[in-house]
Amino acid sequence: MTLPVLHPSAAPSVRSPHQWAIAVVQSLVGTALGLLLFLISFGSLLMEFSDQPPGGLVALYAVDALVGVVATLAIGPLRFLRPGRLHSAAHLLLAASVGLSVWSMPAAALALYRIGLRRRTVLDVGAVLLVAGISLATLSLDARLRGDEPDVLVLSAVGVMVVLALIPLLIGHVVGTRHELLTSWQERAASAERERETAQRERAAAEREATAQVREREADVARVRAEERAALARDMHDSISHHLATIAMHAGAMAYRGDLSPEALRRSAGTVRDAAQQANRELRTVLTGLRSTEGDQPLATAPTLEGIVERCREEGQEIELRWEGLTAEDLLTSDRSTVVALARILGEVTVNAAKHAPSTPLQVELLRCDQRVVLRARNPLPSAPVAAATSTGHGLLGVQERARLLGGEARYGASDGIFEVEAWMPW
Repeated sequence: MTLPVLHPSAAPSVRSPHQWAIAVVQSLVGTALGLLLFLISFGSLLMEFSDQPPGGLVALYAVDALVGVVATLAIGPLRFLRPGRLHSAAHLLLAASVGLSVWSMPAAALALYRIGLRRRTVLDVGAVLLVAGISLATLSLDARLRGDEPDVLVLSAVGVMVVLALIPLLIGHVVGTRHELLTSWQERAASAERERETAQRERAAAEREATAQVREREADVARVRAEERAALARDMHDSISHHLATIAMHAGAMAYRGDLSPEALRRSAGTVRDAAQQANRELRTVLTGLRSTEGDQPLATAPTLEGIVERCREEGQEIELRWEGLTAEDLLTSDRSTVVALARILGEVTVNAAKHAPSTPLQVELLRCDQRVVLRARNPLPSAPVAAATSTGHGLLGVQERARLLGGEARYGASDGIFEVEAWMPW
């Protein structure tokens, strides 16, 4: 997150001890430097007049000291003024005091710097004019007190004062411009960051909306399929009931009528056979429609296992199926529920390996141990987690539950860089 930069012309916090420490240091350092300059200037005066300067010059230096002390002590606390008219007036007065007082030169320089930070042409021009005007008046008075007439030297001295005043003003301008640029860049960066976050939120909202639409469409499809299956069951109910009633009636007649001729028995038996076949066909249709929402797929057989492996190979998955102590023909004579369970477990194992370890080979073994048929699958763990692989883990729980329903068990887990799934059922 980008932190805002305090503009250099803005007032610092009055409650901050750090800011007060800076203010005190500015006043003390300004007072010390001003005193040093005053002593040098006053010493030159004493040397010039052999320790007997005119009274007017001494009075002028007294005013110099008084103005300098007030200016240097005030320059520190004035940093807490908010930018405005009072701020401008106070700092213009301090800047102008340099024309009256040598002692106030450090305070005047700092005041001119603060005026420059605000980057306002009116203030800059006003400060320079005040410095030039008061310096001209003071230097002219000083020349008359010395018994001289103001001449070119006074104007030169005023020019030097103006040049010296321009230096802190320009420095303040440069610093203020730099901070303006930094603030502008940070505002742009913050704006770009906000736009990026807004774009991300909009993209996430669009993705959620798209996901919701897909789920809604899938729910509609599932609802329609469920309604169709229910309708099919209702439609077939009466027909199957009729066929079963016909079978029961003719079977009862054949059981209790001992006087039926062979021809009548054959006709009744044919009617029972036809009704049973028709009921069986209609019942198969109903069960196929009600079996699952995955489509009208037939129940698995032994060749289905080989078909699952071949389909995975066609999709680019490296898979190997080995038979040990068991063949596909043996499964044909086994319980149909065992074959279906093996097919469902094999399908879940291949899907799980393709999702979580797509670039590793999968080894599948089907073997018979005593009175058990075992399906064992192994694949190496990927070197790096697959970011797109999201799973609830319900598939492997379903494998375990399916094995338990048939009297078996299943386990799965990773060890020594290998992920293994093993399921067994009674043979």
